[in-house]
Amino acid sequence: MKIKKYSEMKNMASNASDGMILVAMGPDLYQSGRLRSTIVDRFRKTLDYEILRYEGDSLGEGDLKRHLLENSLFSRGKLIVISNAHKLGKASQFELLEAIENGISDSALFLTSSKVPRESAILRKLEKEVPVYICYEPFDRDMPSWVKRLASEEKIRLKTDTVQLLIEYSGRNLQRLSDAVTKLAIYHGPDSVVGRSGMIEVISGKGGTDIFHLGDMIFSNSRGEAVDTAWSLLKCGEEPIGMIAYLFSLWRKVIRAIEIVTSGGGSKEVSEETGAKYPLINKLMKFSGTASKADTAAAAEAFAEADYGIKTGADPLVIFTRLIFTLTSGRS
Repeated sequence: MKIKKYSEMKNMASNASDGMILVAMGPDLYQSGRLRSTIVDRFRKTLDYEILRYEGDSLGEGDLKRHLLENSLFSRGKLIVISNAHKLGKASQFELLEAIENGISDSALFLTSSKVPRESAILRKLEKEVPVYICYEPFDRDMPSWVKRLASEEKIRLKTDTVQLLIEYSGRNLQRLSDAVTKLAIYHGPDSVVGRSGMIEVISGKGGTDIFHLGDMIFSNSRGEAVDTAWSLLKCGEEPIGMIAYLFSLWRKVIRAIEIVTSGGGSKEVSEETGAKYPLINKLMKFSGTASKADTAAAAEAFAEADYGIKTGADPLVIFTRLIFTLTSGRS
């Protein structure tokens, strides 16, 4: 039973009860982690259940069946949380499917996996039997609701331009978005209304270079200033992998804007296709004329190499210089 909306799965986890079996799978670990925390809080704080945690490959034959049948020694019941469900052995898979068919009592199950159904036979079976939510990176159109959700949880309010700026900054990475909103809440305090300047002050520090300027320089085709900005950000402690994520997200929007404008479209069409609002839409329209028309395949490969280089310990400045040289023509 595939659940299409995160909010629906969150509601199911928030109101879960005895006998419930839920599954969160897919590559976006932030969403599955939030869902796991939600259901754990539900059973621990509200229902007074014992929480048992296991890795899929740590459960041997008979283990899962025993955990489901044994009464909890300390609580009214047990919530069994199983990570890496795709690694369950054949015996455990059989015991799990048997429990689904027969039903469980005094227990509940929550399973997670970084894989998706097409990659795992047991996940395909679970998708047909119990509520399953697949955690993919959110679409651009979903990001405003995520910003508002996280801001509400942190008890701060964001001005419209700040919402768009956070979306631009996060590059559709929900963990990066969450970290940024948390920083804003800590810095400005509960019930604060945060505007553009208040956000940039937290992200880059007073008077400091910010990651948005780096994107502006690259897609304005200003190679020298882009390299200087990247070096400044790295010296100030900006996370390299976050810089790549932001630039990749912006690059994809710029490429789409160029395609639309070249085919005769305008800002309305660019906004509809990319999800960009003011002030980002104005930037995209500008970049569609100023950005270097680098080969798309070569640029995509450059991003992949940069990501790999950062994760394997290569020199960050060398990585960003190479990336910037690929994305700019060197005319300025």
